[in-house]
Amino acid sequence: MRVLHEFIVKMPKKFKDTIKFGDTEIFLDSRFDEFANRISEAEIVATPIKFPTGANEGDTLYFHHHVVLDKRAEIDKELYRVKFDPEGGYGSQAYAYKGADGEVKVLPGWVFLIPEEGEEPKSESGLIISTKKEVKMEGVVRFDTPELTEMGVKAGDRVGFSKESDYTMEVNGEKLWRMTPNDLLYVKEEV
Repeated sequence: MRVLHEFIVKMPKKFKDTIKFGDTEIFLDSRFDEFANRISEAEIVATPIKFPTGANEGDTLYFHHHVVLDKRAEIDKELYRVKFDPEGGYGSQAYAYKGADGEVKVLPGWVFLIPEEGEEPKSESGLIISTKKEVKMEGVVRFDTPELTEMGVKAGDRVGFSKESDYTMEVNGEKLWRMTPNDLLYVKEEV
């Protein structure tokens, strides 16, 4: 299949609906946390011929969770269109891909950070007051990108980011925050 400016992915399931405990697999009713259980990675069937991305057929594409719900994205029972913009940003649903070598490559206009969560609030006696952890507005850059290099930022740097820009997703089995380079505010100098 030849496509002009989108990715086509093969996704047999739209939701994570099972959990494995050792050798036992049990059914998960994903309706209770549908957002967290949407699949956001799939095998690439076709890459955009108009925009060279470096991705190949058979690689794994990481994309926005809305793809599974958008009826316009569904081509066939297991085939879905994933919008791609070579400038990145919110017009692009494709964020990164993992090649045959197992290395994750971030697509233009995106950054992934390792989350840093704050402490759980506790009383003076040490009791946990709330189960909700405070989210720090900082994280550690996970992957190098040409855009970050131009900004003087590299993988491993601790950076601050703008409010509400931390979007959690799983990439290569790792829970990360996804955002745009414009969401980064500073690189924290280690003293």
